[in-house]
Amino acid sequence: MNDRNFLERTKQFALYLAELQTVLDPESYALLLRILKGFNEAIVHRENGVDIPFSPREKELLTPEFGRVLTRLAGYLGPHGMQVVVGTHGSPPPAAEHDRSEVDAIARASGMSP
Repeated sequence: MNDRNFLERTKQFALYLAELQTVLDPESYALLLRILKGFNEAIVHRENGVDIPFSPREKELLTPEFGRVLTRLAGYLGPHGMQVVVGTHGSPPPAAEHDRSEVDAIARASGMSP
């Protein structure tokens, strides 16, 4: 990654975030900032994931549109972006569960034990 690319993505991130402050309701924007703080923690501490607990009201705000906003913002954070997964604590998200069953099926088909 070159510095020019990084600077351009940073600029786009800041512009989009400023736009969101004007179009999102205050409650959704506050939630967005809290999630971005979690993104920052994951990046700074080089973690594979961050668990952000949500109140029942915050869960209501996690609409598909809100997810698209998060995905777009995460895309500015690196050449491959970050993956945003919303799931329940203690259980794998549906995609991870599906991926695991696919890997198990491939292992069985290859004569390996999953």
